[in-house]
Amino acid sequence: MNIHARVLSDQEDPMDSQTICSTDYRKEQAIQANQAFDDAVRQYLRDWIERGKTTDPSQCPDSETDTEAFIEQGALRSFFKHREDALERLLDNDTIASHLLRSSDQVYFQQDAYQPLLAKFEQRIYNLAAHREHLEVPFRYSSASRQGDHGDSVMLADMPADQVREDIGLYFGTRRSDTTALTILARQLRREAEETTTLPVHVITKGYMLDSLKLVRQMTEQFQQENDTRLHCFVIQRRHAHDDRHLGAALLLMNPEHADAPQRVIFCDTLNPSGQQPPWWHTFRRALDAAFPQPAEQLPTAARLEDGGVNLQRLHDGVPVRHQDIDCAFYTASMGRALIHIAKTDPALLIDGSIDEIVSQMTGAMTEYFVRANQPKDPADVREVNVVRRWNTGRQAIKHIRDGHKELAGS
Repeated sequence: MNIHARVLSDQEDPMDSQTICSTDYRKEQAIQANQAFDDAVRQYLRDWIERGKTTDPSQCPDSETDTEAFIEQGALRSFFKHREDALERLLDNDTIASHLLRSSDQVYFQQDAYQPLLAKFEQRIYNLAAHREHLEVPFRYSSASRQGDHGDSVMLADMPADQVREDIGLYFGTRRSDTTALTILARQLRREAEETTTLPVHVITKGYMLDSLKLVRQMTEQFQQENDTRLHCFVIQRRHAHDDRHLGAALLLMNPEHADAPQRVIFCDTLNPSGQQPPWWHTFRRALDAAFPQPAEQLPTAARLEDGGVNLQRLHDGVPVRHQDIDCAFYTASMGRALIHIAKTDPALLIDGSIDEIVSQMTGAMTEYFVRANQPKDPADVREVNVVRRWNTGRQAIKHIRDGHKELAGS
């Protein structure tokens, strides 16, 4: 069965709605759309060559035959080499931009590795753009070590025998969240936290988890200096450490009159095997005590820690690498959004409610992953949601690049 799904809401931030429904976009439709896109890029490169913008003598074709061969091979890489704004220029072309920005219900996802069927030049564009800082289109590009001479992705079958191995980074469905993806999710979370009243909410998405906890303390100490006596809520979504790619979420309630320790602290992991403590539990405890050290005669801050984790993620349970679930960025972003929602609508629950009540309310608000409170959707449905969220995150990145370019051109 092929994976077909779409997010019904097409707002700028797809976090607002994660309603999923099936679609019947066929492989034949995808092939036809891809061919039209490749033809549009070929014409764009042909026009660029005819305008004489290729300044490298070794890249200047001498005949029409050479031109067509150049277009099929090295022209796009040469275009990116000579234009710092190559991707932005391509996005000025309506036909090209429309294809790159197509919604997930116009994408054919191949079954086994949840891989979207991309056009040849489309994959090259993503790969070549990723060599430039801030131009990565999350999840759609291969690492530099997986790219061929012209920007094509090198598949397992084409790799040297001594390098053939399954690699998580090879597949769209299993690529890790890069800085661009995390920035997009952070922007969505900050937008969720706007206009809070009774319980001010602050979103922390900087540094690693220890850095974020230290920032919470610094901000609370600043509130203390400003004579702000309100209780403040901090929602964190970060990687645990430089040597740990897993992401976690946390919620801290801070009283500025007691900035040396949180009034309440909840750690939300995405792995909670068989109801046991998640594997990153002790890592977070150490970070908490480092950010909020207590005198030897008092209980450590970590003694206040409560487990608000959910059991959504599956890792290394015997499934092939290409089926591994490393979508902790999306899970933790949804947990953060749900906690912000509770802070807005029922702050008393965060202050005085039991951890079980909080987790129940949180999961009840995570409708993309839970049928109802504390009842996760079928893993196949969860996977489908994440495939769509991966595609939509790429759309947001492309929109940001295009809109930023238009603003700069208009200034």
